[in-house]
Amino acid sequence: MRLIMILLLFGMWTFITGGCNSGDGGFGFIPTGRIVAVAERDDSTEVHVGAPRGSITPGRTVTVINTSTGETKTATVEDDGSFKLEFSASTDSIFRVVIEEEGIDETIGVSIIRDAVSRNLAQLGSVPTNIKIVGNRAYVLNGFSDNIQIFDLNQNPPQQIGTITLPPGSDPVDIAFLDNTHAYVVNMIGQSIAMVNLETRQCETIIVRLGMGDEFPPCSNVVLVASAFEDPSGIEIANGKLYVTNSNLDEFFEPSGNGFVTVIDTETNQVIRTISTTGENTGWITAVNGKLYVVNSGNVFFNPDTGEFNCDTESIPSIDIIDPENDTLVDSIVIPLSEQNPSVCLPGRMEPTPDGRFGYMGLGITGALLKVDLKNNTVVNGSENPIAITPLSELNFTADIKIRDDGLGFVTLFNSDQIAVIDTTTDEVNPFPFIFPFPAGLRADNPSSDFFDGVQNLAIRPGVSGRDFLGADIFFITGLSQKLGSVDTTLILPPE
Repeated sequence: MRLIMILLLFGMWTFITGGCNSGDGGFGFIPTGRIVAVAERDDSTEVHVGAPRGSITPGRTVTVINTSTGETKTATVEDDGSFKLEFSASTDSIFRVVIEEEGIDETIGVSIIRDAVSRNLAQLGSVPTNIKIVGNRAYVLNGFSDNIQIFDLNQNPPQQIGTITLPPGSDPVDIAFLDNTHAYVVNMIGQSIAMVNLETRQCETIIVRLGMGDEFPPCSNVVLVASAFEDPSGIEIANGKLYVTNSNLDEFFEPSGNGFVTVIDTETNQVIRTISTTGENTGWITAVNGKLYVVNSGNVFFNPDTGEFNCDTESIPSIDIIDPENDTLVDSIVIPLSEQNPSVCLPGRMEPTPDGRFGYMGLGITGALLKVDLKNNTVVNGSENPIAITPLSELNFTADIKIRDDGLGFVTLFNSDQIAVIDTTTDEVNPFPFIFPFPAGLRADNPSSDFFDGVQNLAIRPGVSGRDFLGADIFFITGLSQKLGSVDTTLILPPE
């Protein structure tokens, strides 16, 4: 099921009334070291003081004093070099932290997780579908606006510096960068792939399915191909070739049989071959360890009478593994469904860990993650034992996950307007100091609200904030309110 259908089913009416919140957080204490005190919001009465893994010698004794009240607590540093203590305190409290064996005696204030989030940085086009960052530029794809907005991230707030216009009816959903000057864009409704020039911001060539027309302004060159695309969804470049996944949906956006992958020569922009997949709703594709991992998401049923979603038990999700050297399918990872968790299904794009050992996927109708072993091609956390972020009984769309070089994964939760954190070295959700999800939209402020912004896709800026650039390191888009937002994680934990 493609994203626009999720938007329509989950709350198309919020396009008009949702997302009216504005502004950033307050001005909490900005930490300078690895020992920090954090709270969720300015008015929180729960404060956590501690240090993340790898910060302190294991076994050391830590004494923490709330200088405002005199309350004192002690902790022993864990084997992973972390510790955490919880205080009932106001966010203007000051804490003294003493570790005698380390010669540490420092005073810290309270950092506020809400302060790290900036919302409504820019207005996006109609139905934004994706965001990618290259260098200091963010590229936002807008499905119904048929364009790509380009933002300069070195400006605060980010400023739009250009737009790449695509043919009407294109519906761009994914982008892959060939080099510093060219990129390929997947157009789902347009049944095409556009090659765009990033410097001139022009569409130079469009590769389009035969029968969709003859002229596609503003694209200057047209390559017509027969039966090469059927609802193209994802894109990846490997071994001098372009790999495009095809969902193969019917007019109701339901799977019409298994999907396939179209292979295109980037030198000639000609279709070389197609590769059949083992499952339905073939969507995202990721290059890892010299192989291509293609997610066949399967399908879900929606009951309009009850308002409930359930997995289609006859459409089993899987991951196909393609060798780009010879364009053959070399293995598949089947992801069985579970009777006890009837809403744990519809996996999205697979995000690899920095070492390429594991891959994580969000889910279409519940706030949880699946995990696969990319060395042995097996399921670690499947439908029976997913990594739950929000209760499995609640409707939530785990829209995206991106993992930093330090192993921290950032997960968008569409329906609850949050960005959660997972430590992929331990699979701990909301690890210290990111003990609460980042509130990135309206419903995160008011969980009972009928309206929400729809926190959707995110991208991590390459480099280290404070060294390679200043300010936010994570940027996200909202699918319903159609805004650009950011998270500056250094306001909670400075980089090492």
